[in-house]
Amino acid sequence: MKKKSLLLLLFAVGFFGCSSPETGEVLPENANNETAAGHNAKTGDGGKGPLLSYYSFDNEMGDWYEKAICCSWSATVDRKVKRAGTGALKFELRRGDLPNGARTELGEAPNHNPEGWYAFSMYLPNTFVKDPIEESIVQWQSLPDFAAGEGWRSPPMLLGVLDDRFVLEIRSDANKVTIQDHFTFTRIDLGPVDKDKWLDWVFHVKWSHDNNGVVEVWRNSKLILKRENQPNFYNDEHFPYFKVGIYKWEWSNMARGANQIRSMYVDEIKIGSQSANYNTVAVSQDNALPVTLTSFTASKSGKLANLAWATAEESNSDYFVVQRSSDAKTWKEIGRKAASGQSKSKRNYTFTDQKPLSGAGYYRLKMVDRDQTFSYSAIKNVKF
Repeated sequence: MKKKSLLLLLFAVGFFGCSSPETGEVLPENANNETAAGHNAKTGDGGKGPLLSYYSFDNEMGDWYEKAICCSWSATVDRKVKRAGTGALKFELRRGDLPNGARTELGEAPNHNPEGWYAFSMYLPNTFVKDPIEESIVQWQSLPDFAAGEGWRSPPMLLGVLDDRFVLEIRSDANKVTIQDHFTFTRIDLGPVDKDKWLDWVFHVKWSHDNNGVVEVWRNSKLILKRENQPNFYNDEHFPYFKVGIYKWEWSNMARGANQIRSMYVDEIKIGSQSANYNTVAVSQDNALPVTLTSFTASKSGKLANLAWATAEESNSDYFVVQRSSDAKTWKEIGRKAASGQSKSKRNYTFTDQKPLSGAGYYRLKMVDRDQTFSYSAIKNVKF
């Protein structure tokens, strides 16, 4: 990729004097012991293979290790605004939601994964107005080494919004004990906030407190950041864990202002191990599809796996290839369905896997046009 495609406003400063997220965290009681490191979210594969966690929000918010939600509106499944499938997760934070410190967040568990792939789709509505007070929308937090005397610190990496710009904050320290405000701080501008549309993000991170760290960021399939040979983490026993939601730390200690409510939607969250790659976690781009896919679901029915999908529009579409995988990496065709070809109205399709895999089975659609160009749907999984 040409250098001009990676132009970013970047500045690195010592952290002293900068506003930072407050350090209070909400974790289950076992977060300080080794059971935290072995937890995995709802994937059906027990954490084995390249895809560690997958949240589709088609039916529920999922099984999260950390839940910092106070109210009925804090985190809800929404059926109207969605990136794929039948639902997305809506986060809403109101000024005064303070039991958890002006935040509504869900988080994975601390872990021992030195490298990871993280993908998620995000939708910020027009009501998410420009604000000079920063907020976090995704964090990679690090569990302190409490036995060594550490306490909670600002997250090593944070995707935030500031003045209608996406910003990536990176904090690092090679000392064995890291104290709040005693670390290197870098803020990178990742471009303007697009509203009322889905944005697909992919992060690839090799965690390191020395000069071996890597951070790569894709936005809507375009590589916008490649940061290599630089630290991106503290010198902790555990590696950072993924958190998503709204955290507006200044609301905990500021007088009331113009903005009283912040809301956003997330969908198709996937977390991959060091054996994953971009294609393991990335969401297909709608504008690249030979059809406009409005939904794709996979469900268990007795000993069968039922797949269903729908299109809102088709132009020169030829057929759908149904693919299955045991690890979301190596795929095998198990069937085909003819497409409508030309359509301006909703079309429904179904397929039944008569002999699903034992354990976790992953499914996706390969959507093929008449000129044999193709693209892929989101990945769905069923466990037997």
